[in-house]
Amino acid sequence: MLLVTRDRPIFLLKIMLAWWLVLPALVVAQTPSKEVLLLQLQVAQKEDTIRVKRLNQVAQWYLKNQPDTSLRYAQEALQLAQKLNDRPGQALGLYNLGRAYYSHSNFNQAINQYLAALELYQNLQHKEGQARVHNALGQVYYYSSQISSSLKAHQQALALYQQRQNKRGEAEALGYIGHIYEKKSAYAQALAYQQSALEIYQALDDKTGLSKIYDNLGSIYEDQENYDKAFEYFNKAYLVNKALNNQLEMMVNLNDLGDIYRKKGAYPQALKHTQQAYDLAKQLNQKYQMRSALRDLSKTQVLLKDYKKAHELLEQSYLLYADIYDEENARQIARMQTLYETSQKEKQIAVLEKDQKIALIFRYLFAGGALMLLIIGWVIFSRQRLKIKSNREIIEQNKRIYEAQQALVQTELENTQLNEQKLKTELENKQLKEQNMQAELEAKSKELTTHALHIIQKNKMLEELKDCLRDIKRQDKKDAHKQIQQAINMINYSFSMDKDWEDFKKVFEEVHQAFFTQLQEKHPGLTPAETRLCALIKLKLNSKDIAAIMGISQDSLRIARYRLRKKLQLPKEIKLNNFVGNIG
Repeated sequence: MLLVTRDRPIFLLKIMLAWWLVLPALVVAQTPSKEVLLLQLQVAQKEDTIRVKRLNQVAQWYLKNQPDTSLRYAQEALQLAQKLNDRPGQALGLYNLGRAYYSHSNFNQAINQYLAALELYQNLQHKEGQARVHNALGQVYYYSSQISSSLKAHQQALALYQQRQNKRGEAEALGYIGHIYEKKSAYAQALAYQQSALEIYQALDDKTGLSKIYDNLGSIYEDQENYDKAFEYFNKAYLVNKALNNQLEMMVNLNDLGDIYRKKGAYPQALKHTQQAYDLAKQLNQKYQMRSALRDLSKTQVLLKDYKKAHELLEQSYLLYADIYDEENARQIARMQTLYETSQKEKQIAVLEKDQKIALIFRYLFAGGALMLLIIGWVIFSRQRLKIKSNREIIEQNKRIYEAQQALVQTELENTQLNEQKLKTELENKQLKEQNMQAELEAKSKELTTHALHIIQKNKMLEELKDCLRDIKRQDKKDAHKQIQQAINMINYSFSMDKDWEDFKKVFEEVHQAFFTQLQEKHPGLTPAETRLCALIKLKLNSKDIAAIMGISQDSLRIARYRLRKKLQLPKEIKLNNFVGNIG
């Protein structure tokens, strides 16, 4: 009975171990949760290839959320794999280390780990592993501004995936290559690669992959200023991510849609989508995206000429940038501390292993007899001296690391102060620029009003000329010749003012940019007189002044306005002044 009681935990442990080994095969195409992975790791206590596999799985799970923890598990997996001579486990451990360093923006270390992993996968002739590492290398090279190396790495990944007929991997590589060609402004090639990737993801019904390619296509069309196409693909990406409840990607899509609306001149829609992106970023505590949304909102407010609101939003973005920078500094220090502690633990383990070996040798020599005592004493003395020397070296090395860390922290603080001063200067320059723009706009408006008054003066003079000619005709005086000559002089003076309209139009376009272009695009059938009438309505002049400028009576003006409404096909409830005022 006692034996059964003692064996039962071992029996249950064996059953549990067997269950956790079989479970991954039963749960097909599902990513285990963190709890499941950690429980599997606890069960796999034996130092074997199964534990290496579990350590690598846990490292991959922590990668997105806790890169420091991922780094620790990847290092443990690599060390155990090296001890067991588990080459596939070593390759995967190196790959995970590279990804962890990449998350820390330590690109040099990431490249070193990836290259070591690639060499192992090549020796193992593991094509899938090679392709995966090539794609990862391509990303690091891209963010290290090594564009040619990045393109070459992704092309190698594409070739390997095509050999293995791995469609999902092939689509991923095509998307990366297309993105690189976009940044090189080779839009035809970029579109071709993205379309190929899109077709594969559609065949696989891979929603996540489709959303990425839709976003890439939208970016290409935005660069080409084809905003309708860009809007179409950004909206597709948003709808897919919304269906997947992928809020991080939805936030990016909303920001892209806001940009497109702004560039198309649809400022209310731009504000709406960018505000939604900001609200979602705030909800998810994504400060980089919050700052980006605030800057875009500021740009839209500038276009709406609400400079005060634009300035407030821009100031918020600068304050947020300072918070981000402080948090990034804190994270960087924490990462350095983690790396330092990991290094210290490895050194402590090495020292402990040395001590254990020394103690074992001592026991063997002591059992050998009195003759070996002298040898043992000499060995102990030698070892202790080496240990003291090693400890001194470790202390010196730790001191140098600490001093380097202090110097780095001081440098970062100085950089922070310089950046703050730079941001303050930029803000002041922005304010001066806005003030100059406002002054220039007011000057142009005054000049436009002056032109309008000149035209009114000219037309009044013409009216006086008509009245004068009527009087000459009616009175039939002898000095009619002199009066007719005066009328001719007035007409000649009027001819000198014929360029008024062109000057008026030039100044008008400087104040109301793209007004005439948009008017002709939307209503190409308008006559020159109707175009002038629209411009005068845009200036919000009263009917008397408009009639004087156009040289017609107020009754004729009413008829002209009626005909203009008819050409513009305006419903009765829409006022002509409001419609024209919203153009340009």
